[in-house]
Amino acid sequence: MHRREFMRVAAGAAPAAAFHLRFTRDAVSAVQSAIQQRPDLSPEQAASDEDLWREVQNAFSIDRSILNLDNGNVCPSPRDVTEAMIRGIWREEASPAHAIYDVELPETIKVGQALAAQFGCALGEIAVVRNATEALNSVLFGLVLERGDEVLTTKHDYWAMQEALDQRAMRDGVRVTRVSVPVPPESMDDLVTIFERALTPRTKLILVSHPVNLTGQFFPVKRICDMAHAHGVEVCVDGAQGFAHVDFKRDDLGCDYFGTSLHKWLLAPIGTGLLYIRSEKIANVWPLFGAPPEMKTRMAKFMRWGTFSPAPVLAISDALAFQNAIGGKRKEERLRYLTRYWATRLQKLSNVRFLTSFRSPEMSCGIATMQLQGIDSNALQRHLHERRSILVQSVASRWAPEIHGIRVTPNLYTRLDELDRFCEVIDEIAAKGLPS
Repeated sequence: MHRREFMRVAAGAAPAAAFHLRFTRDAVSAVQSAIQQRPDLSPEQAASDEDLWREVQNAFSIDRSILNLDNGNVCPSPRDVTEAMIRGIWREEASPAHAIYDVELPETIKVGQALAAQFGCALGEIAVVRNATEALNSVLFGLVLERGDEVLTTKHDYWAMQEALDQRAMRDGVRVTRVSVPVPPESMDDLVTIFERALTPRTKLILVSHPVNLTGQFFPVKRICDMAHAHGVEVCVDGAQGFAHVDFKRDDLGCDYFGTSLHKWLLAPIGTGLLYIRSEKIANVWPLFGAPPEMKTRMAKFMRWGTFSPAPVLAISDALAFQNAIGGKRKEERLRYLTRYWATRLQKLSNVRFLTSFRSPEMSCGIATMQLQGIDSNALQRHLHERRSILVQSVASRWAPEIHGIRVTPNLYTRLDELDRFCEVIDEIAAKGLPS
């Protein structure tokens, strides 16, 4: 199949077919068996069943001498996903052109079908891209906006999107308005009100994160979308930290545009992402790379970034198999349980302040950011890494200087005794400070 034929089919010209996910059966079967032995457990109850999650932990090949609590950055894949990608790379090395164009590219259409089913949309509404930044830049640079038109976002949104909007403002005279958000907010109602009060007659687009990269704060995206649409405003969702982190479908958001990285919470290979555009809006968005006029209404126009290895894309199907073996809601509750486990302990310390809201379950899940008052966050991150072999992320924002701290993100492979170890180290530093 030539590249142009692949693009035509990937755009939805071929009828969707049932897709059988490829996976190495051992790891997925072990997880499925463990879950089937507990048929009466709700996702909330299963979250604290350590025997169940031990089977999930066994699916990863990680270095336990390093405590990785920086999974909000890039997540390691389960062993089966990595091995599937490696098999694809070796297949390409044997005969690159044949393997890529005749064998692998046709198979990527099935990956697209599976991703569309996972997100709850049509195949013709998605493109597989390299990360959330590429997906969202496609929208922020590709939308037709006139001088004086306004894009409304928050001071907490991701830096790459902020810089894209600033460039759009400098190039095209688009107005960018950034609203302030309390840290942490009191309620989801407040977050809707903040956006609604900031709307003007020139507002054309809202950019909102699901959740915020800096703090893990979720926004009531569906309510924001409904409010925006009532005023004739479109909504683009930065879902880099949300997809496969919490359990939702496209219709649970109601957005017009959505971008995410699959190498975060879906645990797919690094360099894989997803762009969604509602079908009737595809023609209104210019692609970042050139495309012929006949692709104007096809998502394939967003996948014309030259030669690439399909091996990581094909391994997305193995990541989906692992995700679905666990179950989206069960995974969400486990991630929320792990975060509440360490945060509840550290909340007792008088000099610890959380920037993440725990007022209700829907406000946060597997990401939380804390400040250890009197301790520089960058210095704390370095100390944890270099002296304690613990990885966290120091976060700060030039758009929101009130946000500075360390972001802690456990994952499915994280054990409770590892979180105990992290808490013990923070306890010690809180009492004695950082050693010189």
